[in-house]
Amino acid sequence: MISLAGRDILYAWGKFVFTGVGLGLLIGVTLVMAGVYRGMVDDGRVLLDNSGADLWVVQKDTLGPYAESSSVNDDLYRAILAMPGVAQAANVTYLTMQVREGARDVRSMVVGIAPGTPGLTPGWPPYLVAGRQLTRGHYEAVADIATGFRLGDKLTIRRNQYTVVGLTRRMVSSSGDPMVFIPLKDAQEAQFLKDNDAIWQSRRATSANPALNRPGVPGLLEAVIA
Repeated sequence: MISLAGRDILYAWGKFVFTGVGLGLLIGVTLVMAGVYRGMVDDGRVLLDNSGADLWVVQKDTLGPYAESSSVNDDLYRAILAMPGVAQAANVTYLTMQVREGARDVRSMVVGIAPGTPGLTPGWPPYLVAGRQLTRGHYEAVADIATGFRLGDKLTIRRNQYTVVGLTRRMVSSSGDPMVFIPLKDAQEAQFLKDNDAIWQSRRATSANPALNRPGVPGLLEAVIA
């Protein structure tokens, strides 16, 4: 049989090579499709695995922090801690935005993590490839290496600058954007901070409202704006 197969290959070697190349391409495409699918599933689960949470508490009638915007009171975690069976609870914020480093912008998911212990407090990056975790309450950042940032880089998020003190890897959002971890209070400020023009327009509209700027009630407008 081997001899007959060898003779057949020698007789029609062109067909044999063409068939081999075709089968190789077919197997290669199949492996690539399987790898892409598994990679997409794995990237989608990275954010969930990173949180280490067994239960998410989100705004009522929303689909959670990844499908749509969800906002709850900052002190809600205290009430959750009082529930039976709850071992730990912590706040976390997610905001997809452009992070500036020098003259370039990088689309990233900015994650605000609550003060705590790495590996115990939910939301912290589980491991680093360089540098250290956040130790200060403001103006420090841990970035995924996919952002291209390096230790010591200065990142501009809204009006503030953050120093990259640590690098992690495989920390991406469900859409594949690399993560940048900053303190929770800084992330909340960046999420709800308005630009100067928006603040001026808001104060102008408040001043034009006669119910909030009554001549016979001194100090009312200033209190509302504050």
